[in-house]
Amino acid sequence: MKQFVLSIIILFNIGNACATDFDKIDKQSESVPANLKTATEIAHYLTRNLSNPTDKTRAIFYWITQNIKYDVAGMNSYKTYSNTQELVDEVLKKRKGVCSNYSALFQALCQSIGIQSYIIDGYIRLNGKLMLEGHSWNAVYIANHFYDIDVTWSSGFVSGNKFKQQFSDKYFMVQPSEFIKTHMPTDPIWQFSTNPITFKDFDTNNFQKLNYTSNFNFVDSIRSISTLTTQENLSRKKLRVIHLGITNSFIKEELINLTNEIEDEELLAVTKKFNHGVEIYNNSILIYNKYVLNREKDNTISSTNIEKNLNLLTSSRSQLDMSLNILNEIKTRNRKLYAKITTLKNQINREHNIIDNEISTMRKSLNN
Repeated sequence: MKQFVLSIIILFNIGNACATDFDKIDKQSESVPANLKTATEIAHYLTRNLSNPTDKTRAIFYWITQNIKYDVAGMNSYKTYSNTQELVDEVLKKRKGVCSNYSALFQALCQSIGIQSYIIDGYIRLNGKLMLEGHSWNAVYIANHFYDIDVTWSSGFVSGNKFKQQFSDKYFMVQPSEFIKTHMPTDPIWQFSTNPITFKDFDTNNFQKLNYTSNFNFVDSIRSISTLTTQENLSRKKLRVIHLGITNSFIKEELINLTNEIEDEELLAVTKKFNHGVEIYNNSILIYNKYVLNREKDNTISSTNIEKNLNLLTSSRSQLDMSLNILNEIKTRNRKLYAKITTLKNQINREHNIIDNEISTMRKSLNN
């Protein structure tokens, strides 16, 4: 299971808000009624009179920057989360959080009104200084284009261990070719480029690749995410990260985390298959017990009775074989379970022989 770790990026003053064309939307997005508690309720209220997806994105973005404070005390927290919903629930309850909370909330609000958005993890360069610490931001897909957004950096900055709320437009719907100069995704697909830069390129401020195109198909990679299992997505991500070169401590740590996540998913997959195999084995027992009860209830030799018993035994053995195939596939070493399966299989075979004898006896009596 993936664990979401609170990031420890410190915010710095990045300048005053610049003039925009969103003044009207910003004004009406400053607050929502106090009785609105969920992401869905808030998003629908903020966008109730808006039809343009860019305007809707702006309303969500601006509301977060005005109503969520950066949790300075949580910067150095190593609290973990099982899923993004826990991050959303926490930030809506406390009205404060770190970048992981900001990005999770932004995505939840966007998704609830049908705006395609993503959470992106990586590291950054702030005020010209390389920061090898984790950071989270977002991207949206609007009118066939990807745009990057950093709600955390747009909300304010930390000074003297205190958060100062100060809005900035600088990181709202930025072109990826500009955004990459300060935000480096761990996974290259989130650079939204056919010619992604390497970690070394970012670390050394080398952006020459931005002037050229290549054949890296990030669009197909993003589309495939929803069709793959978690394990498959993690494995592909790991290969892409390795391909960019392991050149700094942050990426080394991320690679270790990826490897651990893949191993966890592999164990989870094996456990699910094992439990499924046991479930089918138990079903085989239930069917066999029905056969036993039927024999005890009516042991007469008749074509109807024989057919019914034979069907029960065949079904029980089919379930048993299916269970055995699953357990062999995952190479389980549970000897006790294998012994029980073997015992049941022998019992089914023995009962089959008894029914075969009954059929032979019935045929002889009919001939006589």
